[in-house]
Amino acid sequence: MDKERMVADELHRMFLAGELQITVEEDINNISERLRNGDLNLERLSGEDAFIKETVNEALRRVEQ
Repeated sequence: MDKERMVADELHRMFLAGELQITVEEDINNISERLRNGDLNLERLSGEDAFIKETVNEALRRVEQ
């Protein structure tokens, strides 16, 4: 499984567990779907909002452990 798909799955788990800030839930859902579909990769997320980047980085840390 590629890293984007793993991060997308972790973001979805974080969403379901209520671990996301409400202000970024919709954006994270969108990013998760785009990562899963291959419409977006982790390198292209650099221009996102600070909270979104922080959330994606947390998911990345979790999958790399």
